Amino acid sequence: MQRTCPLCGFDNRSTDAHPYSQDPWVLKCCSRCELLYLENPPEYASLKDELAWEKTYAAELAKRRRRNPVLYHLGRALKFVPERLFKRDKLVSWIRRYFAPGPVLDVGCAGGHTLNRLPPEFVPYGIELSEELCRLANERFSLRGGRALAGDALSVLPKFDAGFFAGIIMTAFLEHEPNPRSVLEATIRVMRPGARVIVKVPNYASWNRLTRGKNWCGFRFPEHVNYFAPAQLTRLFTESGYRVKRFGLLERFPTSDNMWMLAERN
Repeated sequence: MQRTCPLCGFDNRSTDAHPYSQDPWVLKCCSRCELLYLENPPEYASLKDELAWEKTYAAELAKRRRRNPVLYHLGRALKFVPERLFKRDKLVSWIRRYFAPGPVLDVGCAGGHTLNRLPPEFVPYGIELSEELCRLANERFSLRGGRALAGDALSVLPKFDAGFFAGIIMTAFLEHEPNPRSVLEATIRVMRPGARVIVKVPNYASWNRLTRGKNWCGFRFPEHVNYFAPAQLTRLFTESGYRVKRFGLLERFPTSDNMWMLAERN
């Protein structure tokens, strides 16, 4: 697959490969909007089979541990401490606060563990490319009146009725999606008026990325195909038919490798 910039559509074939590229995967920094993206991402079929998340995640952790064991263990410790101190599930907290009760869709739901944590007034639904993970998610969701469907988002979203969902989450999804604008536009059809979407993606503008360069933990080849900075993520949503409702400094703090956004359909 050879693609143009997923944010502005500019054809960067004549642009030099970014120095962070890893053969055979070619990163391009768009000459027009400066989004960093993978120009030749794998096909959906590869992501479903040999590059499925459950097969690559453990390998990615092992690679990070070998590359820099001190930073690896320090990072895990720093993540563990605040989780234990504050015991706060940010995603569930946001869903309780910003979503109306009803069906909630997790795009890229993996094995369904995320939505399975929700209280009973939310009915879980999911889309998952990996057939094995989708089977696990469907087992969980069906017990609560929902279901998970296998396939890529653009193929599965038309199977849901218009205005069906009270809310949608996309955590650790948009960085994997070759067609992010098309997916966002397609989700609007299945959302109720005023329904919201919660997004979590790596923050390409984080200080950690600026410090660590090509060794930044947000780089994953070839699974991550889009690398958003805050302004680019905002542009993607506003041009796709959404109003950004929450995306302040705390949601995109420069010391964090990730950023969170709450958006509402127009």
